[in-house]
Amino acid sequence: MHTQKGRPSRIKGWVMPLVGFLVAQLYFIACDRFSWNPNREINPGTIMGRILNSKLFTEWFTPYNLPINNVITAFLIVTLLLPALIGAIKSIFFRK
Repeated sequence: MHTQKGRPSRIKGWVMPLVGFLVAQLYFIACDRFSWNPNREINPGTIMGRILNSKLFTEWFTPYNLPINNVITAFLIVTLLLPALIGAIKSIFFRK
């Protein structure tokens, strides 16, 4: 399908990662707001336990009450949000 200007009407490559990031954040906000906490304990001696209990995710980067949500959010920022923003900037400022 084409739009009126002759461009194909397809979703840009950066839109879906951005939507995925936003959906994940809405889920974390709902979990935080309604106290939907997972009932599993993570052993502090494991790598994930050390990451969760590190100062980075318990004091510095704490948008949510649960450290696991903070860790997942940091991971999603690096894997979804940054590439989506770079793609958006490229498509907006470097059009061919």
